Amino acid sequence: MSYNTKPKEYIYQFLENHKNKRFSIKDLNDWLIENNYNVNLATIYRNIDKLVKDNVLLKHQNVDNGYATYQYIENEKCLTHFHFECIKCGRVSHLGAKETNDFLKMIKKTMFFEVEPQNTYISGVCNNCKKVFISF
Repeated sequence: MSYNTKPKEYIYQFLENHKNKRFSIKDLNDWLIENNYNVNLATIYRNIDKLVKDNVLLKHQNVDNGYATYQYIENEKCLTHFHFECIKCGRVSHLGAKETNDFLKMIKKTMFFEVEPQNTYISGVCNNCKKVFISF
């Protein structure tokens, strides 16, 4: 049985406000503090772990330092394509399924390598940030 608690509501509010960005536990905790929501770290970790288990969040673990970031999954399709992440604003965009599948087939055929699309991010600068960057 799942209960709707205030901390859970606050976390979902954060997720709704940060749909297109990866975030860390620190980011979430800072937001909760800024909004005067009193939620302890153990509760945050417990809720985030449950959301990962329930496929509501993707967990990205940095191999070098173990630091984790999370991404809100709006639907299962998010598990089957690549993601672009802006290095300026942190916005995450999605590559279409056809383009992802074409690329995956090419990699498998030429390099004999299986790629996990849900864990693949391509970094760069989004159009909005590029316009701001160029205007200076």
